[in-house]
Amino acid sequence: MKNKEYPISGSIFQGVTTRQGKHEYEEGNPEVIEITLQGYNSSYVNVIDLKTARDLVNQLRDLLPPNYVEL
Repeated sequence: MKNKEYPISGSIFQGVTTRQGKHEYEEGNPEVIEITLQGYNSSYVNVIDLKTARDLVNQLRDLLPPNYVEL
């Protein structure tokens, strides 16, 4: 879904790392994805479940150009 109503503002993250594992504190220790976004002088860590990760992949696939297009 493209943003057609409001301009996008905020800091731009220019690096990302991911890793998968079991959540240490949640009941049942579910499988999760840890996403670390690196920006200027900061890093933000987010932990999402596998269903949310799949939803993120699908949304990014809809927004990004095909693989052969150079970014």
